[in-house]
Parts: sequence; C-alpha cells; structure tokens
Amino acid sequence: MAPEQTCMLKRPLAAEPDFGAPVAAATPLRRRIDVAVSSPAKRAFAESSRRPPLTVGELMRRRRTVVCGARSTLADIVDRIMLHDRTAAAVVGSAGELLGVITENDVMRAYALGASPTCCASDWLSMHLALLPKDVVDALTVRPTCCLSEAAAALHGQGSEGCSACRHLVVREEDGHLLGVLSALDLARALCSTYTREEQVRKVGRSLVKEIMKPRSMALKCKPNVTLQQVLEEMSASQQNCMLVTDGGVGVSSLLGVVTPRDAMRAFVEHVPMSVEVGRWLQGVQSDWGPRAVEWDEPVQDCAAKMVEAGVHHLVVVSPSGVAGVVSSTDLAQAIGSAERAVEGCELAGKMEL
Repeated sequence: MAPEQTCMLKRPLAAEPDFGAPVAAATPLRRRIDVAVSSPAKRAFAESSRRPPLTVGELMRRRRTVVCGARSTLADIVDRIMLHDRTAAAVVGSAGELLGVITENDVMRAYALGASPTCCASDWLSMHLALLPKDVVDALTVRPTCCLSEAAAALHGQGSEGCSACRHLVVREEDGHLLGVLSALDLARALCSTYTREEQVRKVGRSLVKEIMKPRSMALKCKPNVTLQQVLEEMSASQQNCMLVTDGGVGVSSLLGVVTPRDAMRAFVEHVPMSVEVGRWLQGVQSDWGPRAVEWDEPVQDCAAKMVEAGVHHLVVVSPSGVAGVVSSTDLAQAIGSAERAVEGCELAGKMEL
C-alpha cells in the first residue's frame, strides 16, 4: 500500500503595497480609499484585502490527502479516510500513477449495491460504478495556481452538470504530479482558518443561511420505518447526499436524524445490516442531531464554522417554525465563489477608475 501523502507547496510572497505613493488624480474613488486607510486598523484591513488570492495549492499544503494502493480494500480506504478526517482517497498504481479517487459517496454506493468491504480499489474503479475513475478525474483536475473562486465555481458546476454527489476536485501539476484531492468542505475550512471576521464578510458578503440553503420541500425525506438499504438506494439514485428522517411533522421535534454518506461509510465498516430500520439505527448512533443544526438567519461564515467544527458536509437549517431545509458544503462553495468573483470585479473596476 502506498504511504499517506502530505502535499506541500510554497506560498507566493505578496508584494508590500505602497500606501504612501503619490496619486496623480484625486478621483472620488481615490479619496474613499485614502479615507479607508487613514487609521492603522483600516489600513491593515486594506493591506489584507490586497493579498494575492488564496490558491488550491496552498490548501493542499495545509491538509493531508489520503493515498492508497490499487489493491487496498474498501474497508482499508474507509479506515484511513476516517482516521485522517478526509472525505476521499486517491488511488495510485505501482508506478505512482493516479488511477482514480474513491469518495464517501463511492462507499455509500458500494454499500447500497451489496459490495463486499474486501472489494479492492482497482476493481471498484473498473466497474463503471465509481464516481471518479481516471477518465472523470482528468476532467475534474485543476492546477495548484487555481484560486478559491475558480475552485468554488468548478465545485458548484458539478451540481449543474448532474454530478452533485461528487463534491471533489483533483489538484495536479502540469506534469500530472498529484498534489491532493480538494473537497467542498476544504473551502469552508479555508474561509474559517485563513481570514479574519472582517475578511470573511468580504469573501462571502452578508448572505444568510436561508438565502443559500435547499428548502425542506426539495430535500429528501423518509419515515423511520424504512430500511437503511432503501435510504441509501434513494440517495444514490437521486445523487443527493442528505436524507431527513422524520415522523412526518414539520417541527424540530419531528426530525429524528439525518443520513449522509459519512454515516453510510461508518455503517459499512461496522457491518450494519441493510435490513435495519433507519430510525432504530439512528437511535444508537445519532441520539442528538443538534451539532448538525444551524439557524436560518445566521451569517454564511458562521455556518461554515459549524460545518468545519462538526466535520460534515451538511447541516439541518432550523427556523422558528421548524426544520426549514438543508445547507451543504457545495452551497457554501457557491456562496464563496459568487462573492469572490463579485469582489474581484469591483477591484478591477476600481483599478480602471484609478
């Protein structure tokens, strides 16, 4: 089995902005900028806003990517994914060539189809059931210089192209050297760990969770007496990654729990029978879904922080009237990408005016 890989990339150094340089014409925009940097705190914010855009290469340097050999079993891959708190593993051949990527959703699909935990990675990737075999990986590859907004747009684009269950990009150099596998949750981590509160507002605007969530009416729902197999089959067929288990009501108390690919992955390695009723199974593994909840009027950056703290791709959105919907890491990626592009457009317009 190939050893775990830690990806390193040197961060480009930002040029020190010269706020004391003379300006030829004191345009209205120039005067606003001068006022904005008139105090040390505001000047520090202005300096931070001019730093080079965060790249996916830098994100890969911060997070480990699990790399497994072609003969690794699905059970081995799940163990390593969970051990390192990741959502996917790169599968490489004997010469180190990338054969594909196995994600949480692959494990959920394998579980629903009755695949054995001893099925090896290369066999799964060759079954035309994998989400990210080599030919698909090539289409979802980005370079390490790709900025945050571009990566967010690519992740969100997966949903519009009918592959919303993927939520990953592969980061490789021009020569094909693998740097890592990037998930939508990694973008949320970058937002929380890289930027100050003020910078986070600049990156995602002042959007609220209710503005980016999937409403309850569009979310998958099931009764507690359906089997785990029925739940996973419906999630796989619909390419959705969250199932609300509810007794049929709309209040918060009516929600018994949620099922995601992460939960399915745990059940897979624990050999939970597929015939078990999902409500009964949740009683033992998810007695409190509170850590997976977010208020619908919370800022998007607070939602990202909760998602990162819980280590999940989905949160249940609650409102005063009950469960309002579900917000995913892909929804966050869209919000981050949209806000980043808007900021970049404003900065370009400002440079043109100056």
